[in-house]
Amino acid sequence: MAASSIEDLLNFEAHFESAAVTFLNDEISIDVFGTLSDSELTTPRIEVQMEVGTSVFHSLREGGSSPTAKEYTDYDAIFSVRVLTDNAVGQAGNHATYRAQCRKMLLHSATNWDGTTLPYYDLKWLQPADSTYSTNEDFQVTDLTWNIKFAIRDDAWPS
Repeated sequence: MAASSIEDLLNFEAHFESAAVTFLNDEISIDVFGTLSDSELTTPRIEVQMEVGTSVFHSLREGGSSPTAKEYTDYDAIFSVRVLTDNAVGQAGNHATYRAQCRKMLLHSATNWDGTTLPYYDLKWLQPADSTYSTNEDFQVTDLTWNIKFAIRDDAWPS
């Protein structure tokens, strides 16, 4: 599926975060937010964020209006999930469950990152990385991160 524009194609963060918001909302019964959300943040909640790192390979586009142009097509990234609950309103007991549900939905073997949720990219690698837990007054916070490798699909380049 071709992107509507080059800007849309290169908006990696928005596409990965939107996909995660969709499948995490389907699985977990609390609100999930991406980095560009205008929604009022409530608890309990999950926040997702993608940070694109180094481009690791360039090749011919193999598609779009300039199929012989060399472009960077493969990228490394860090994908983060923050689970936040509020002890003051009785949410402490569910914190570990929400954290485990996030891990389940982000298993490498899970089918959440597919052509439906990510029509412009192929997910090549999804590796659990760090996990940190902290408290801040009444809040419990777990930050989970994954290392990601992805590539732009040949058919995603706009015409």
